[in-house]
Amino acid sequence: MDRIQAKGYMNQLLLIKDDPHGHFIGELLEIITEPKKPWRGKLKIKYIVKLGEPSVSEVISTPVYKENEIVEFAGNKLAPLSLAKLPESYDHSHANVIADRLAAIFKEQKELQVEENQLLVYLKNENLDRLLHSAANENHEHIPYVFYESGSRYLLIDEHETTLDLADCPFEFKWRGKKKDMLGYYVGEGIFRSHDGEEYRPSEGETIYIDKKQFDPYFILQNELDPSSLDLFEATLKDYHIDHKDLIDCHNSLLLQLLQSNGQKSFKGVNFLTYRTHTGQIIVQHHYERTLNEDASDHVFDRYEFTSDNGKRSVVTYVSNISNKPT
Repeated sequence: MDRIQAKGYMNQLLLIKDDPHGHFIGELLEIITEPKKPWRGKLKIKYIVKLGEPSVSEVISTPVYKENEIVEFAGNKLAPLSLAKLPESYDHSHANVIADRLAAIFKEQKELQVEENQLLVYLKNENLDRLLHSAANENHEHIPYVFYESGSRYLLIDEHETTLDLADCPFEFKWRGKKKDMLGYYVGEGIFRSHDGEEYRPSEGETIYIDKKQFDPYFILQNELDPSSLDLFEATLKDYHIDHKDLIDCHNSLLLQLLQSNGQKSFKGVNFLTYRTHTGQIIVQHHYERTLNEDASDHVFDRYEFTSDNGKRSVVTYVSNISNKPT
């Protein structure tokens, strides 16, 4: 919009396209002109039309301009208003913008889900689903850590300066052997032992690797389960014609409790697992209880409640020591 055209909109509403901060509607209060400079408009903010772009942190910020705030904008950011009906208020316009964006997201999700189901059916029909799963498993990403010794402590530090204390560390590690890569566990005193019994003492500054999958909450959950409980869980998954590869979401609340335990010995809660195949969706509620005992076997209770979208339900329970289960 040029300044001549803008004079016809004095004290009227204009569209403000202030990307990346968003789009607004404001009342034109003043036209500012200076020699050899582009004209500017002084406007009072009335409504929001579009939210600003998310920041690098992926957190949506509140609008940069508030209701009735007076702001100067370059003339090339202003345009005539084409809305047939104005919102009731600034807050209504704010809510409408969010509602419109959510509606667009829901539409995109529905379209993506339809495409996902079509692809799953295609993979099944072409007998490619197992091959795809195998290819994904062969492409694990290993995170490099540098080995350090600090007094009596042995540490691994990654590129982000995140420190991992090796004491009681349960991860499987990979290191470069003389002839091949070795896999094994940390056994203490700065020593790693491979699966075939070969011990390795890295020098300070050497690189040790951890498969990224070991930080995955679902992988951690499977490894936390008692082998008999895991067998029961997997057998029921099979009854529903699903596999671990069909997981689409895992909420591992037990992991969160363990990370924040600070010496706590008892844990109780529910994990939520969601699986999807080309035939439907299954939700598993994993109710768990754990009591850690120093002088006896730990008490373990797992109850798996399966529910499919076609109404099929199953409940299976594993108890390590029935006599210790609370009543």
